[in-house]
Amino acid sequence: MKTQKLGLLTLIVMLAVALAVAPGCKKKMPKEADRPDDGRDQIEAVTPDDGTEGMTGDERSEMERDLALIQVIYFEYDRAEIRADGREAVRNNANLFRKWENWTVSIEGHCDERGTNEYNLALGERRAKAAQRALEAEGIASSRIRTISYGEERPADPGHTETSWSRNRRAEFRANAGN
Repeated sequence: MKTQKLGLLTLIVMLAVALAVAPGCKKKMPKEADRPDDGRDQIEAVTPDDGTEGMTGDERSEMERDLALIQVIYFEYDRAEIRADGREAVRNNANLFRKWENWTVSIEGHCDERGTNEYNLALGERRAKAAQRALEAEGIASSRIRTISYGEERPADPGHTETSWSRNRRAEFRANAGN
């Protein structure tokens, strides 16, 4: 009988300890206030600020076409100088940014997988800054441009060949309409 009482007492103590250290009940969320029912659902239309408000369908189509014309520039291995073909791409992009004055641009610097993460982030930043200086030389205000380096983290081509690496050494221009 004593062992049963001791076992029962141990069980009660363990239960009390478990209840003491167990997380409390979740707070109950307050009930949503009742809305007056006027017999209709109330839906609020929200339009994103994508720079197309007030545009005609033709203007939207033209903007979408121009967005697709933005070009990427490529770099030589371990370099941040813009090549001749890259200068032409920057000129093309600058013409589009001049046409669409409400666009801002993010320039993303990228690298191939060779080199350390730290080195590639720094090289990607130098590439993005070189593209920014080239756009500014074409007359695009620096207040419309932002740069970011992704280093080797976002390859355009996941392969491990020279061809793949050459596609990953780049600066990409991302237009943001309506900013």
